Amino acid sequence: MPAERRSFALAAAIAVVATALSTVPASADDAGPVGIGVARTADNRGTFTVTAWTDAPGAVVTAVSARVRAGDTVVAEVPALTRTGSTWGLPADAALKLAEDGGTMPHLGTYSIDVSATDDQGHTTTRDAAGTLDFTLKPALIDTAGDSKLEFTRLPTYDHKSLGVTDRLVGIEPGSGDRVPIEGRTVEVTRVPVSGTPRPDDTFAAVTDAEGRFTTEDLDLVDRATFTASFAAADDQVHGDARVHGAPSISPTKASVTATADRTRVLPGQTVTVTGTVSTGSGADAAGLADIPVQISLRAYGSDRPALTVTTDASGHFSAVLDPPAGVGVDGWSAASPDMYLSTTAARGSLVVPEESVLRKVTASLAADGQVKVTGRLTHAYNNNSSDAESVRLEYSADGRTGWRSLATAKSDYYGNFTLSAWGYIDGYYRVHHLADDKLAESTSAPVRLSRVDTRVSSIKASAAKVTKGSTVTFTGLLQEYVSRTWRPYKGQHVELFFQKKGSTKWTYVASGTTSSTGKATLKGKPTADGKWLIQYFGDSRHFDSGGTAVYVDVR
Repeated sequence: MPAERRSFALAAAIAVVATALSTVPASADDAGPVGIGVARTADNRGTFTVTAWTDAPGAVVTAVSARVRAGDTVVAEVPALTRTGSTWGLPADAALKLAEDGGTMPHLGTYSIDVSATDDQGHTTTRDAAGTLDFTLKPALIDTAGDSKLEFTRLPTYDHKSLGVTDRLVGIEPGSGDRVPIEGRTVEVTRVPVSGTPRPDDTFAAVTDAEGRFTTEDLDLVDRATFTASFAAADDQVHGDARVHGAPSISPTKASVTATADRTRVLPGQTVTVTGTVSTGSGADAAGLADIPVQISLRAYGSDRPALTVTTDASGHFSAVLDPPAGVGVDGWSAASPDMYLSTTAARGSLVVPEESVLRKVTASLAADGQVKVTGRLTHAYNNNSSDAESVRLEYSADGRTGWRSLATAKSDYYGNFTLSAWGYIDGYYRVHHLADDKLAESTSAPVRLSRVDTRVSSIKASAAKVTKGSTVTFTGLLQEYVSRTWRPYKGQHVELFFQKKGSTKWTYVASGTTSSTGKATLKGKPTADGKWLIQYFGDSRHFDSGGTAVYVDVR
């Protein structure tokens, strides 16, 4: 009968006479210089090794022999062991085998090994029971192809999330290396969840048949898991343990995930809601899948970061409310099912989460000519970094609370610095406003009140409207300031007379003077050409430049 088909049950029926291991030499030459160590079974179990030495000066061990016994019966004689270094052993090509394999060993079991050693000076020592030969089957778990792999009865699917674990338990015969089936033995199978440790109810038992094959009942596979089959024995026929691992392949069902978000930009304090459906089929054949996990992830710095997992309802719909963190570079979202029984493509969408912003070191001034100038710096709220090319605008409100309107806009530079300027008002409030964009959230500076006293030169007159070239003309006007809602004379102020030639846009200084106690200004000039004449007051730290109407003088 071929060894591969040989039934282990037959071998198990053979009685084995075990002998106790003795470490006491039984030879009359025990006191001699030659020593013998412990004989040890080699891995293939049909061979063994032993150490031998001599203490005689200049001598070396030249020969080592052995015999194998079952009780008092010698079952194998080994007249010469082969030396390798200080170790002597039975060569692999001379391994002991069962009688049915052409050897002398009557059956599986354990046997005593007697060893004799001789040196080149004639000293000889024999050590009875120098060791025990483990001449039993070495267990192995193999698949149909004979490899050390675990097999499964089928591929789990979405509709059938279970499988059986199967394999063959064989014994490797000592010496010959033949594999024989081991029947009637129990193999343990453990289901090991990928995301955790096995529970007591994750271990199952199966008994081998005449071919050594075992198959478990159908085992649930709801979550990803690996399986381990293990066997161990220590008797006169089988000695050792075997273990094999395997991960089942899944046959996934094709499904689709569709989703949308209620916004593409999430400002501080806001959330985004992603809703969608998981379904199979398409068109009229589309069917929503219930109780399917859906993982909503945020894409940051080019990689997806899981944020929330929800489950579809009876119609296959899902909804997730996300509160994306600011300052992590979020640029999108994705929705996909991690269900191992589904093959899906993630639904994706754009999403930006601007960082909170702050306007720092904002200063504002209102010049005498009516120009408002504001400078400052726009930065991230928490790290003080700038964000270049951000738009800011200058806004005005009469009461500082309502009716804000834009006066000017500008872009910040690489460092976040900006300058804004515009024509202002006599009195009112000014602020800088950054509107939310994809980089930074909305922010405003504290309102700043700016005001000046309005002035004017009224009743400007010339002593003559038509004059001869080179004649002296006297120009008068009344400088006033607007105080307590009333125009009042503004005395003792420096004023200047300017001339603009007909057809020109340039004003030329002519003369200056000081207003009287009634605010009257009197200045003289000599017209040389037709043109306009204007008396001008240039404001101080509290007053605006004056306004007024120029007078025209015709030169003949």
